[in-house]
Amino acid sequence: MSRSRLARLPLLTFALPLACAPDPPADPVPCTAGFLGDASSPVAFELTAVSPDYVTEPLADGGTISLMQPPQGGQVLFVGARVTNVDSCGLKITGALRDAKTQQVRFDTRSINLIPTGDGWGVTGPVGANVAGLISNFSNIPVCANEWSTTAVDGHEYGLEVTITDRGGRTLLKKIRVTPECDEPSSAVNCVCICRAGYVPGDDCPVPIADAGAGGGGNG
Repeated sequence: MSRSRLARLPLLTFALPLACAPDPPADPVPCTAGFLGDASSPVAFELTAVSPDYVTEPLADGGTISLMQPPQGGQVLFVGARVTNVDSCGLKITGALRDAKTQQVRFDTRSINLIPTGDGWGVTGPVGANVAGLISNFSNIPVCANEWSTTAVDGHEYGLEVTITDRGGRTLLKKIRVTPECDEPSSAVNCVCICRAGYVPGDDCPVPIADAGAGGGGNG
């Protein structure tokens, strides 16, 4: 190809997009406490859960636990713990809800940093305090929409299994029985609908109060 012909060709330029990785979300609890309790003693923990007013409460065997609507939708159980004799940094908490009839399980695992309470223990969220800004520090067990259990989740007893494991491999599993309840006022009616046995995606359910004002459609 002659130089004169090359000169007549249009000059093409390409703009290459700059790929920038998004900043990771800030850890809701910075890790400063290190090891809590006695390293020569076994791991010990007590279970907690988040109530409809976003206050952390103790969770007992045979007790009730609130089904909550998280920002991503659906219904979850916010399960936490009060723990000692562990490394408080990068602690792994796994919460699972089990259907005893079918052995089907729904679970959530995440790494968190415990909040020290000054007595050798640490918590996922302070007991008796509002934890609306700390829900990512709890195991968010996704149980509804109920496409997995042969029994309605609301008002029926299930097995709750919580495992705590620290960075050194110290671990403990605790199992109790709980009854989930659709008792969060802003989502209770919709919760009962999507947590019922036999729920099928696309079924009509009432619009949650929290979404109705935004002009959103019903959840299905």
